[in-house]
Amino acid sequence: MGRWCSRSPARQALRARPKHPCHPPHHTTVRNRLGRVATGLEKSRRASGDPVEAAPKGGLTVFLDGAHIRCRPEYQQRHLDLVVGKIESRNMCRRFGLVANATASPGSRMREELSDFGWKQGRLLTVISDGELALPNLIRNAIGGDGQVKHILDWWHISMRIRHVEAAVQGLVQIPGFTGIPVLFQRPAKSLRWWLWHGRARIAETYLKGLMHDSTRLAEEPLAVRTAAARVQARCETLYTYLANNMESLVDYGRRYRNGLPISSSRAEGSVDDIANARMGKRRRMRWSPKGAHRVAVTRAAVLDGRLTVANRKRAA
Repeated sequence: MGRWCSRSPARQALRARPKHPCHPPHHTTVRNRLGRVATGLEKSRRASGDPVEAAPKGGLTVFLDGAHIRCRPEYQQRHLDLVVGKIESRNMCRRFGLVANATASPGSRMREELSDFGWKQGRLLTVISDGELALPNLIRNAIGGDGQVKHILDWWHISMRIRHVEAAVQGLVQIPGFTGIPVLFQRPAKSLRWWLWHGRARIAETYLKGLMHDSTRLAEEPLAVRTAAARVQARCETLYTYLANNMESLVDYGRRYRNGLPISSSRAEGSVDDIANARMGKRRRMRWSPKGAHRVAVTRAAVLDGRLTVANRKRAA
């Protein structure tokens, strides 16, 4: 029953579950059973001191992303922050999901997830996420001083901001009233991606400053040119601020890609679709309490990983 309720609302789970000769339970009973399943999963994780069957070799990589889900009005907040992601090693992976408001110590809950996967004190943890500081800080708080955390800024988010700069520059040089030299704008914009891909963030920042300076020199041009130049400057400032705030998380993405190492948090974004959007997405028009959303996320991750199987059938009943 816990598996069915993790996929669809309680009333739909009653209609979709296999028919049983006994009287069908009420949807509130189904929801309560889901809560017991999630609580049982967390208690078994805390009580389990046995090592995993095949301990993961090498460092672990944690892919993190966040999702906003609608909150019930009595909690006096519009959205709940749901943290989802995936822990991967060379030959193993594990999904997880948690709501920070539903637990007194999100770091301890995250530490339990890492320890249950096989993480040991002193092992390197590589965290890949976007520019949201709360995501890597969650891992840092989880391990405290017992290990090293290396945060890598997701390449996809960098690439999209570079594309915005390229599109703004292209729109500027194509305006009929533009009297500047197109190559002075096009060449720096096309070079940004190459420099950042090879880990030369300081050089990319120099090109961004040059683009912003050249855009301010078009203040005497016609209105259409000034508007396009202001758009270029705004896009450059957005990228510049994004890079400056995450300078320590920029790496040589080309080298990591050639070595077969991940450079994107796409695995975490896939977990957002599987855990959050599939059950708690905006299209479902449902509102959630922190505890209810947390229980659904925990059970949903266990179902997707195959951890809620025959061995846990008593707990899932």
